This record gives sequence, C-alpha cells and structure tokens, in this order.
Amino acid sequence: MRVWLAILVAVAVLLVGCNVAGTVPPTSGLRVIAEVYPPYNFVDKNNNVTGQSTEIVQAILDKTGTQANIEVMPLSQGLALAEKGPKVVIYSLNRTPQREDLFKWVGPIGNYEQAFYAKKGSAVAAMVTVFYRQLEDAKKVEKIGVYKGDAGAQFLASQGFTNLDESQTDAEALQKLMDGEVQLWLGNKDGLAITAAEAGVNPDDLVMMPTVVIRADLYIAFSKDIPDSTIAAWQSALDALKQEKDIDYKTVYEKIMAEYSDPEYINSLIGQ
Repeated sequence: MRVWLAILVAVAVLLVGCNVAGTVPPTSGLRVIAEVYPPYNFVDKNNNVTGQSTEIVQAILDKTGTQANIEVMPLSQGLALAEKGPKVVIYSLNRTPQREDLFKWVGPIGNYEQAFYAKKGSAVAAMVTVFYRQLEDAKKVEKIGVYKGDAGAQFLASQGFTNLDESQTDAEALQKLMDGEVQLWLGNKDGLAITAAEAGVNPDDLVMMPTVVIRADLYIAFSKDIPDSTIAAWQSALDALKQEKDIDYKTVYEKIMAEYSDPEYINSLIGQ
C-alpha cells in the first residue's frame, strides 16, 4: 500500500508541472508595461488601467495562465526598460523598422492613425485650405508638439523635421498647443476624446489637418531574453481571441473592438 501511495504522489507531482493538452504554457515573472496612449491603453476615472489593447492583453494573460500586474509609465521609460530587460513586455507599439530587431513581437492587436491638429482660430488653422495639405508643409511651422518616443515622432525626424517639441505625454503636448507653445500637435485620431479630456481641452477647439501622418498596426513587444515558447504561446492566445466565437457569433477580439468604438462607452470610462 505504501508503495502504491508513493507512486500516486509521484504521478501527482509530475502532473502539476504539466499542461492540459490543448492549452498554452503559462509564463511567470513577466513585467508588463503600458504607455498612456488612448483608446488603446489609459487610466480611467477610477484609476484603473484600461483600454482596447489592455483588455486584449488581459485576455491573453488569462488564456495563458499568466499572473502579472500592468504598470503605466511614459513611453520613453518603458521602451528603455524593454530594450534592457529582463522579461519586460510593453504595449501598444508600432512595429517600425527602427524597433524591429530590438524586440520580439506578438500581434497585431489593433491599428491607429495619426494626423496634425491645430488650435481652432489660430493662424495655422486659418490656412488649412491653402497650406499644410502635404506632409512637407508642416516643416514651415515653428514647433510641432509630439509624444516623446512615439513612432510618429520618430517618423517625422526621419523625414527631416527639425521643429519637433517633445513631451512626456500626449496630453502635455496638446496642452502646449492650446497654450500657443507649439503650432501643430501630432495626435491619434481614435484617442482624441480621451486625450482632450486628460488635457482639459474641448475637442471642438481643434482643427485636424488633412494629411494622415501615420497609419499602422499595433503590437505587443517583448524584451529579447523572453523565450520563443512564450512568444508563441501569446501569439496562439491572440489568434484564438480572434477566431473563437461565442453564442453571439462574435469573437472576444471583435467585441473589444466594438466596445472601444462606442463614444458613449468611452465617455463612461473618462467620466463625461
């Protein structure tokens, strides 16, 4: 009897370390970082980390059995930590050529567009029908407010823009526009309402320039020390979120996308 008991205990110990067939392997010790970039990742009126990408990342954590708290910090700080490691995950990032070899990647988890905005009533806004219709035209203004470390800011720098004024947050850059410290702001179209609320700005006081500066997919980035097996598990979980449909014939991914496309839902999160 004691022999059989010993065997059963040994088998139980082995099973604890295994995964049920068909599930993805759990990971541990990951440091998950989000920048403030609404509507993908931001802090709501109750100081909870939320957003379109945040819900997707949380669903992946749940699906892979991963325990991790999501930290919020400026993009430049998060990128520096992710490049250095160890075991750092950061989202939501544009997978640019400059970043490609710095990280491992899972995605896409969404997409976004950036455009220039001017303050309504300003000289730049008044000239929108004549000037500022091509990207190069924006080089004529004294300063453009950008989010430090942002792919859009990096793109403009690569195109020879020398008039970029960097801020630690998008809201700070927008405030500079309203205060007249910069003449244009590079903003995210989908996150305009939330960023404006953070900056205490009425979106109706902004005029969008006609040129789309950036249109790209968003990804989750991983420090290079994280095993490929973890990357594969996260990608598999994300793919499942996009493919597995519930009784409403909708996937989790589709539901999250629809939720954050609803202005009323966004307003409920930011308290408007």
